[in-house]
Amino acid sequence: MALSRSAKKAYKKAVKEKKKRRRGHWLLIQRGDSAKEIASKIFTQLALIVLIACVAILGNELRLSLSAQFLNSSLKDIYESFVSIAPGNGKITESAEQLLKINEDTVGWVQIDDTNISLPVVQRKTSDGNEYYLTHAFDGSKNKAGTIFLDYRATLDSNERSDNLVLYGHNQRDKTMFGDLAYYKHDLEYYQAHPTITFSSNYTADTYKIFACFVTPVLESQTSDGVIFDYHNYIDFSGQAQYNEFIGNIMERTQIITAVDVQYGDSFLTLSTCSNEFEPSRFVVIARRTRDGEEPTVDTSAAYVNENAKEPEWDVIYGR
Repeated sequence: MALSRSAKKAYKKAVKEKKKRRRGHWLLIQRGDSAKEIASKIFTQLALIVLIACVAILGNELRLSLSAQFLNSSLKDIYESFVSIAPGNGKITESAEQLLKINEDTVGWVQIDDTNISLPVVQRKTSDGNEYYLTHAFDGSKNKAGTIFLDYRATLDSNERSDNLVLYGHNQRDKTMFGDLAYYKHDLEYYQAHPTITFSSNYTADTYKIFACFVTPVLESQTSDGVIFDYHNYIDFSGQAQYNEFIGNIMERTQIITAVDVQYGDSFLTLSTCSNEFEPSRFVVIARRTRDGEEPTVDTSAAYVNENAKEPEWDVIYGR
């Protein structure tokens, strides 16, 4: 018996509704679902939301990382195209002039050969000077990779520089910014292949000889005696006693003993980044500026791992 037109229409509608339900049966809660099915679908929906959120976060992280890499690569091209032009007589270098046009906070360029560390250095002489560039790129855009920056308390101009220039940078997982510093940890061969740092201010280019590196805690609660080595607060020495205190703390902690000598009156460069042994902690690389008339090369053959280095107090840190 043939179906009437209205019956055919109702039949087609029923089939269409059934297919529609089947397409979403694994995700959408529908009439007739059991309590178990409803719970399963809610769990699936939540899992999908979390997955989408994670993909969005990772995508944004990748975008920021690529943005920072592209910017720093462009700045390096600009810097290196003028770096060979020496001004002399306390004038600003041509390379620095180019960077100053982009960011007036520019104070120099730091580089370690054969690493990702070939980057501009800025300094913000304001109350937020040690915070702003943690979250801002060289061009002023918001970026979690930040920019390498000089401690706001330091002096660095054509006539005067602080005894210890402290540079801060993030320990990026993609090994950009100061991420490559981690290779120095307890690695004698890496130090021997990379024993110097070039730091060029807006006026001069200097070679610094690395003589120490170490991991250090940040909080008093991470030590048994409550004493923290505030290496970043040794910027201008009040006298030889404070210098001796600075060097004594460094040599007590350094993971590598080098043949690089230091003496009162030397200028220092400190590179500071977050470390990943525990939170919060810092990894620090310290170098001494090459003296007038001194060869910039370093004899690393006598360097060795310091088996007696003062390590972080792991029992205190982990509450053992």
